[in-house]
Order: sequence, then C-alpha cells, then structure tokens
Amino acid sequence: MRLNLLVHATLLAIVVSPPLTCADADQVQEELQASVIRVQPGPSAQYELQSALINAVPGDVIELGAGKFQFTSELNITCDNLTIRGQGSDSTVLSFRGQLAGSSGIIATGNAFVIENLAVEDTSGNAIKTLGARDVTFRSVRVEWTDGPKTTNGAYGIYPVECQNVLIDDCQSIGASDAGIYVGQSQDVIVRNCTATKNVAGIEIENTLRADVYDNRVFDNTGGILVFDLPGLNLTNGGDVRVFHNDVRNNNLENFASPGTMVADVPSGAGMMLMATDRVEIFDNDIHNHQTSNVLVVSFLVTERKVNDKKYDPYPEAFSIHDNRMSGAGSQPAGQLGVLLSPVVGLPFPDIFFDGIVDQSKLTDGRYAAEYQSGIINNGDATFANVHLADFSPTNLLTGKYSIDRDLTPWQRSLAQLPEVTLQPHAAPSVNGNPAVAVYRAAPEKLSGWNVFESSIDALTVGRDWIPYELNTPLFSDYTNKLRLIGLPEGAAMHWTSEQALEFPVGTVIAKTFSYPDQLLDPTPGERYIETRIELLEESGWYGFSYVWNDEQTDATLRLGGAAMDVSWTDASGREHHNHYQIPNANQCISCHGQDGKFVPLGPTAANLNRRYAATDEQDQLTAWAAHGHLTGIPSVQSRPELPRYDDPHSGTVAARARAWMDVNCAHCHNPLGSARTSGLDLRITQSDPARYGVYKSPVAAGSGSGGRRYDIVPGKPDESILMFRLESEEPGARMPNLARNLIHQESNDLIREWILQMQDPQSAAGD
Repeated sequence: MRLNLLVHATLLAIVVSPPLTCADADQVQEELQASVIRVQPGPSAQYELQSALINAVPGDVIELGAGKFQFTSELNITCDNLTIRGQGSDSTVLSFRGQLAGSSGIIATGNAFVIENLAVEDTSGNAIKTLGARDVTFRSVRVEWTDGPKTTNGAYGIYPVECQNVLIDDCQSIGASDAGIYVGQSQDVIVRNCTATKNVAGIEIENTLRADVYDNRVFDNTGGILVFDLPGLNLTNGGDVRVFHNDVRNNNLENFASPGTMVADVPSGAGMMLMATDRVEIFDNDIHNHQTSNVLVVSFLVTERKVNDKKYDPYPEAFSIHDNRMSGAGSQPAGQLGVLLSPVVGLPFPDIFFDGIVDQSKLTDGRYAAEYQSGIINNGDATFANVHLADFSPTNLLTGKYSIDRDLTPWQRSLAQLPEVTLQPHAAPSVNGNPAVAVYRAAPEKLSGWNVFESSIDALTVGRDWIPYELNTPLFSDYTNKLRLIGLPEGAAMHWTSEQALEFPVGTVIAKTFSYPDQLLDPTPGERYIETRIELLEESGWYGFSYVWNDEQTDATLRLGGAAMDVSWTDASGREHHNHYQIPNANQCISCHGQDGKFVPLGPTAANLNRRYAATDEQDQLTAWAAHGHLTGIPSVQSRPELPRYDDPHSGTVAARARAWMDVNCAHCHNPLGSARTSGLDLRITQSDPARYGVYKSPVAAGSGSGGRRYDIVPGKPDESILMFRLESEEPGARMPNLARNLIHQESNDLIREWILQMQDPQSAAGD
C-alpha cells in the first residue's frame, strides 16, 4: 500500500533550511534552570510525567504525589543528574498493571540518576532498569508483582546493567520471575539493607567487578543470593565480590522461572550460589534452612549449556567462605543436582556443596597455584562435600568409580580479604548538560511550522522543498504506510558513507508520516494520517519527536510524551483490522536510535537507499541525488552495497533477506553499541559469527520472553528458538521489537522461520 497523496517534491527538489535553527535552541538553553516539578496521580499523569522527564534538565527533582499512578506504557529517562522522588514506598505507587507497550516499567540511561521513596508494581517486563549509567542510586524503592509468584511476572525488579558507582539501599523486591535485585555487567556496586522475598533469585550479582552485598534480608525465594558469571556478554568475567552480614533463610520456594532461562536451573533451596565467578568472599552471614544446600559452588559446565565464548572462564576460583553461621541444610535436594546426587551423596546434603569441576589446564601435580586456590574456614559445624562431578558418568555411577570428598582439611586456608567497595561522590549537576531540552522547547508546536505539507481547499500536498526516499527493507510499524522525506539546508548536501547512515549536514530534517488506509473525505484522500516523526540534526546531535494528527487531518500537534489511539482500517482484500497504535515519546526514540549514547538515523544507509524511487520514473535515488548536488562522494554503481529486499526473492537468498530484515528491525538495539548490547546478541547483517547472532546462545535477561526455550536460535528448529518465539509474540514483555509493534508481521516471520529451518548446525558442520 502506498500513500495516496499528490507528491510535488521530486528527486530533483531544490531544498531550503528548516524552520528550527541552532540559534533558537541556544536562546532557550540560556533560560533553563533546575527546579522541582510536581506530578499528581490522575488520568493524564502518564503523559504529564513522561513530558516532565523529557523536558528535565540536570539538577531537576521530579516529585510524585501520594496515591496510585496508572501507566500503560514504559517511562523513559535520558537526563543526567535527575531525581525522581515519591512520598514513600507504600504511599506513591506506580502501577503498570495492564501494560500495553514497552519491555519495562522505567528505563533510565542518564548519569547520576536517583530514584527514591516510591513503589513500582506489576510491570510486564523488568520493573526499573538503568543502562550504561554512572552514579546510580536506588533508595527506599519497592518493586512488586502483586499477584504473587508467577512465571508471567517481569524478570528483574531493580536492574542496573553496565553501570558504575551503584548504590541500592533499603529497597524491596517481591515476585520477580528471575532476580529481585539484579546487578549485571557493572562495576563498583553496593547492595545493602534490602529485603528480597518470593523471587526466583533474591539478589543476583552477575558478570560484575567489585561489589559489596551486606546487611540484607533474603527469604522465601528459590535461591537467596547468587553470584554468577555467564558467557557471551560484554563484561565477560566478574570478580572481587564480597557477600557478608546478610540474613539468608528459608529460600525454598518452588522455581517459577520461565523454562529455558538461566535462573530456571537454580535448584529450590539454594541459600547462596556461586557459579564461575572468581575472587568472591562470603563471610559473617546467617544462612539457615535450605532444602538443597546453604552454599553451592559450581562451574558453569554443570548447566550443560554450550559455551561459545573463548574469553569466558567457567570455573569458580580463589573464593573464600569463612566465619558464617549455617544450619538446617539438605533435607530435600532439588533440581538436576538433587536428582543425580541424592542417591550417592545421601541426606542431608551438605551445608557447603562444591561440584569439584576444575580447570585442568591450571593444575600442577593436581593442585592449583596459590593465586587460584580457595579457602573454607571457621564456619562452625557446617558440613562439606566436594562431589567431583566430572566423574559422575553413567558408567562410573554403575561401577562406583567416583569419589565424594568430605574432608575440609585441604581447604583450611585463610585468603587475603577483598577490599571494601568505595563509591565516588556524584558529579555536580550542570544545566547545560542536556541540550535536547532546549531543542524540544524551541520546536514548533504544530507540524505546519516545519512546512512539510502545503494545504489547499481540499488537499494536502508535500512541500516542494523536500526529497522523498524509499528503502529496500523498511522497519515494520504495524502495517502502516510511510511517506519518508528529507529536507536539507540551502546549498548543503549529504555525504556518502558505506556502512552507517549517510552523513547529513547540520540543519537536516527527516520527516516520516505514518498512515492507514481510509475512505473519508478529508484533505488526505485514501489515507488516515496518524503521526509524523521529525528527526532534526543540530550542532549538538540528532533529536527526534512526534506530531499527532488531528481528526480533521489538517495539522498535527507536538506530543513529546507520546500517545496511543485505537485505529481501524480495511485492507485491499476487504479485511478489517484493528490496532491500539502506540506513538513513541521523545525518549523512546533514543531507545531505538541510540548508539553509544548518541541519536543516529537508522533507515537511510547507503545499502538500504540503493534502489529506484518507485513513485517517479527517475533513475535510482543515489545516482539522482548525486547528479543534482544533493549527495557527494558517491562511488560507482558497481561499488555500492545493496541491502536485499526481505520480500523480494530475486534480491537475495533466504538467509540474506532474513538477515536484512533483522538488520533493519532488530540490530538498531542488538549491536555492540545499542540499547540491547547487554544481551550479547548482535543481529547486524555484518556479524558473521553464528554464536554472536544467536546460534546456541543462552538468554541472559529474557524472562518469560524465552518462551521456555534454551537458546536464541537452534539450527533447523524454529519452534525451539527464542528469536522465533519473540517475533511471534504479542505480549508486551516478550514481543520483539518491543517498540513500534503491537501486531505480528507474518510475512517476515515466515521468512525467518524458513531461514532457521534451512540453517546448518555449525557444530555438525565442524564435525564433518
């Protein structure tokens, strides 16, 4: 379907400067001052709060009143030095029950972020996530899924990832289907005075360097406190983690994690569990009444999952367990370990359980060098067993050729204590640190201020000063039609780049108008305009925001806080469709367009633009632009990359077209610099390592989005692949992409299913 609109612009358009200039933003910047913004519960609170977050400047405090706030979409935060403060974790409640959009309740990427004195309840995915930020504070925050433990609950409660200088103090997490308080791939962390209950994992420290976990109460979870390293992540191996002076009791809750997730392997009744991480000190804790074991120390290899990360160390080494108080372990061992070992270890299981799997390459005469040795001392009457699990083959079980070592004498060594974690003071706020606010406040209130369209008595036409363009493989946005336009400053030109988006001159405006078919008699015959998104390049970078069209279809109004609307349309076959269409807020634009903290255009890459513009009889877009001075540095036609068209079998193989679709629709987040980089999944078409684009890759933070599957892609088996499940899901916490999509894109799903079916198992190929 194509916009039924008279397009006056052609590929030969003469372009002029857009209405917003740097001087406008500079003038607004001078007027900005940090302040306290107050938001009260009410029907419009979601958009009021999101608008306040977008317009925030460093030093602002957003104060939320007492009562329950009801939200249907995630909240997005990008401002540095921002504080969100409620009236208490039982007084100010942010409820996301019935959430329709977004994978989390709150996502924050700004440095020096503080959130305190409030509760976040019933999110479809993670409750509060901070990504790639420095100086992060959670204080007196409660996160909870109020219907009790359920597999469909969000994965993580409090979730800083790839952060530095993190304090989590006096917080509560209840009911997370993965980890209540989860710190991943971070550095310099303190978790203290917190309560975690009725989660699968109470507190989890994963692939993290330098963390102190102390003075916490952890009870009635599946596992109490976990310190893990997992393969395939950006921060590969953590360490220097201290776990001390915690009260950890009765963590015997049945595991309710989604099958296939890593935490689904945690046995019920694990007080503390150390897996693969080196230099972990566990001391001065009360650890009592765990039906499997009070402390489990295991290699990642015990999970029997494939490891495709050469930098990853799967063995726990240089750990110290000392001066703890333990009792009541091992009455009913659970999980695979319990089933396998109960008959031979006997009951009760030991207080301290070590699987005995070690790195043979580091042994000399059967012993580790001093730097890898571990110590277990002064734990009262705690019992111990090293089960040498590598010896537990079926044959050895039948013949009795295995050993269980209960002697602690070889472990009686005192290791040097790990250093205390010291957090650095937060940097002082600078109002000039958020130039986006000045751009947003200087932007025209109406779309007509951008001169995208010209109006007459009975029609809208595209202004003569815009260049239309089309893409080989576009982003799927719930079957909307899109009109894409570029406005260049007068006398300026785009410059060729071979891989990323073309290089645009400062002052460029990209406008994309989204519509559905309709038969109404209005200025847009045959189309119902929903929104127009503007991307503006200023000296300080790119900025994006949306305008929502009025019912009369004569103009659109700026909605920084986003919007949602129910739409219906009839397709060419006469079938009626319905959709609760989501219009992103300005900060959500950065979620997809953000690369290493910077906003970048996604669609207009050289490879994706390398095609004819179908609305005219012009030669291909790139050649026409170059011929008329709009594009410089262009190579010969034969040297230009061309992205396959996902829906055109003549443009590439099934694999090439499937990878092209994922490159456009998924890789803007799933790349080493994107917002989903913490998953370790890289879906760029240029990624050639199957393990990096998902083949036999275990999920990290999928939660219920795993669909009960163990790997992102299983060659030949789409119905065992997490990727396929998420593309076919309509649930907000599971579907991918999680923004700009409510509906299932059946055409691309069919293609990707065929790609996985045809995929050869790389391990089988290596064997051949």
